[in-house]
Amino acid sequence: MDILVFKYNYTTKFILPLLFKDFPDYNKLFKEPFIDAYIADMANKNNDDKIHLLFADYPSLAFQQLLPKPLSEYKRKEGYVFIYDTPNKYKDDYLKFLVGNYSKFTEDAKTKILSFWQAESDTILKGVLYKKGNKIKEFYKKSLDVDLDEFAPSAEWWAQPNIEQEILGLI
Repeated sequence: MDILVFKYNYTTKFILPLLFKDFPDYNKLFKEPFIDAYIADMANKNNDDKIHLLFADYPSLAFQQLLPKPLSEYKRKEGYVFIYDTPNKYKDDYLKFLVGNYSKFTEDAKTKILSFWQAESDTILKGVLYKKGNKIKEFYKKSLDVDLDEFAPSAEWWAQPNIEQEILGLI
């Protein structure tokens, strides 16, 4: 699966995988009433810069056992929110995420993200993280008629997050 072409926001695509030590199969996440992950909640600002997982309904006990223990949880009109700290070893990756520096993530973070999404082969996601690969080049050529080989070497191969979409309740 190439998660980058699905409806989820960037927090789900790039940061969510960093929460888990070992998550057996991302499909289990989507079988639950998972909606999206966020970096903040407008209705609960004391948890800014924490990872918010929003579920349409309370997750099953079996699924909760796969999740790290949340710092807190609360209900809002859209569903249930579980709050997590970004693991310490990924704090710098989180900061790089905020400005869209995906290729500058640590090797550990890149591996974890690719493994979580089962995207280790030539995928758009891998192309974004490593700034190489045929799938990402084909995607840009077909979708936008853009040749990535003409990008400046310092340019990232994916847009930085739209913060409005990464904060729960902002849009």
